[in-house]
Amino acid sequence: MSSRLSPQEKLRFEAEIVPQLDVLYRMARSVCNDPDLADDIAQEAFLKALKGFSGLQPGTNSRSWLARIVHNTCRDHWRFQSRRTQQSWEGDIPAENELPADDTEWEPRIIREAFDDDIENALGELPPRWRAAILLVDVEGWSYEEAADSLEIAPGSLRSALHRARKLLYRKLQVVGSAQRDEKGGLVT
Repeated sequence: MSSRLSPQEKLRFEAEIVPQLDVLYRMARSVCNDPDLADDIAQEAFLKALKGFSGLQPGTNSRSWLARIVHNTCRDHWRFQSRRTQQSWEGDIPAENELPADDTEWEPRIIREAFDDDIENALGELPPRWRAAILLVDVEGWSYEEAADSLEIAPGSLRSALHRARKLLYRKLQVVGSAQRDEKGGLVT
């Protein structure tokens, strides 16, 4: 594969890949929780995409292809950084984080109304792969199938993990919201 693109490939690259660069960065930022590292990973992934683009067949889902490159680049960085060994890249979300089956207080609005810092902190407690999954499905609006393909997992595994991840986020944000209400002596507005 050549890193040089033909004039037609350059036009195709600009049309298919360049518009996705903001997603590339958000995914790296979400997974890394470090803006400087996210910049490095996004740049590295962009260069990998540029180098490998001539091998991408027209009609292939280039958005998913690019996300897979970002995912793999993030994973490679994660594995080589010794300070991250306390959390598994592909870690599962323990079942004890599930809400009891009889819990009728599941309110997605708690997640929608949380402060950005609270959401970022709660997301930071998830394994990196599942942070990426939440970003792709819940923030970017990707289908389960497309996100699963990008993250190289089965769609059923993605659905199951997203369910547990959302419940964990809800639980953590519910605790934060309760603490804020207690602090102010009423509802937080």
